[in-house]
Amino acid sequence: MGTEAEIQNTILAYLKYRRIFHWRQNSGAGIMKQGAGTRFIRFGVNGAPDIFAVKDGTIYGLEIKSKVGKQNDNQKEFQEGFEKAGGVYHIVRCLEDVQKIGL
Repeated sequence: MGTEAEIQNTILAYLKYRRIFHWRQNSGAGIMKQGAGTRFIRFGVNGAPDIFAVKDGTIYGLEIKSKVGKQNDNQKEFQEGFEKAGGVYHIVRCLEDVQKIGL
């Protein structure tokens, strides 16, 4: 099965091969040098899934998890809002999970 990073890379390569419009959603924070000082920067949306894909007018959020990985509270909250807005959200643990949902 592999690590979450390995699973993610496999899925990204698959979506590219299938020519399905998609992007990796990075989120987090970091410190950036600015002049003589530093600046703290947040990027992405807290709880957003790892990959977004659009096929046939539907947007999918794919949260990559290992065999034992679980969503945190921020991810659960994002899923709820995403689905209420009409998105399709899936927790995927392998490439086969992505294929089963029709991507």
